[in-house]
Amino acid sequence: MSMTNAAAHFSQSYAEARRRFLAAAEAAGARVNHHEHPMAGPDGEKLATDVARLGPDDARFVLGIGSGTHGVEGYCGSGVQTALLSEGFGRNLPPDTAIIFIHAINPYGFAWNRRVNEDNVDLNRNFLDHSKPHPENPGYEELASAINPPDLSPETMAESRDKMKAYAEKHGHPAMQHALSAGQYTHADGVQFGGREPVWSNRTLRKIIREEMGAAERVIFVDIHTGLGARGAGEMICTDPETADTFKRMKAWWGPIVRSTVGGGSVSSDVPGSIPVCFAEELAGREVTSGGLEFGTVPIREVTVALQSDNWLHQNGGHKNPKAAEIAKKTRDAFYVDEADWKDMVTAQSRDVCAAALKALEA
Repeated sequence: MSMTNAAAHFSQSYAEARRRFLAAAEAAGARVNHHEHPMAGPDGEKLATDVARLGPDDARFVLGIGSGTHGVEGYCGSGVQTALLSEGFGRNLPPDTAIIFIHAINPYGFAWNRRVNEDNVDLNRNFLDHSKPHPENPGYEELASAINPPDLSPETMAESRDKMKAYAEKHGHPAMQHALSAGQYTHADGVQFGGREPVWSNRTLRKIIREEMGAAERVIFVDIHTGLGARGAGEMICTDPETADTFKRMKAWWGPIVRSTVGGGSVSSDVPGSIPVCFAEELAGREVTSGGLEFGTVPIREVTVALQSDNWLHQNGGHKNPKAAEIAKKTRDAFYVDEADWKDMVTAQSRDVCAAALKALEA
């Protein structure tokens, strides 16, 4: 197939994305496992995290490719996974090497067009030790009423923007972004809530890592995300400092697109409890390199408004609210650019990143 036909593999709903992914996995000869979610989608459809594996069960070298950690971002990740499978990516794997596609890590959020899960938890803030005191986010506390406005009227939203702008002017833009996106553990109904215990997707992902990657010596995990940065531009986010071996490996494989969240060089804030923590814990003693491949969509202001609107909806009747469809679309549009050139851009960059990862595993 031509390398510019990627758009054909992207979907308009979770149910369609799941169908396409499973069909592509079957056609590629992958071994598939389903981890069914206890809840249903908008049309009563089954939800699941599906795993497609190419290569031997006891492979020493494993490349994992994830989608939908932040539910609605699964439109992009699923399209990329399905395109790669359909193109025959990894068809002639070297011996001892496997590719594992983990589809819809947070299927509930994907199906309902939310970034968060069924518990209003941001999964990428949930992978920490909940028996210990949770990290504090004083900036969030100060801005809670602006971040979670009581209504979506133009006046209220303008007031919210002004408060955040004033905070940024006083404390600097990185501090503002940190307050907004670094997660919080005090407002269960608020934006970026990290949860108070390991949620279903956390427990399920850990199980998948143990089952599918337990025999591996070297693992690279590429988790596909959207929403930060310039339209269609990819950044490989490393959650370790630039002095760490992980960062040095990533830089050697992927070059200038690699940025560390520690020290402010990344489009992302330094957040606690993200997925790399989970891989490091479950595969202790192995060489594990886990990062988020983040693609830009729309200007950050639109992304922020979408998150605020989604959270307002969650607090005001959810899918039963008359504004539900409109807000779900706004959320989806903030994290998924439904245009062919964008789909081609994100697929081409993902393909390059994954091809370089396979080469690194063989080295």
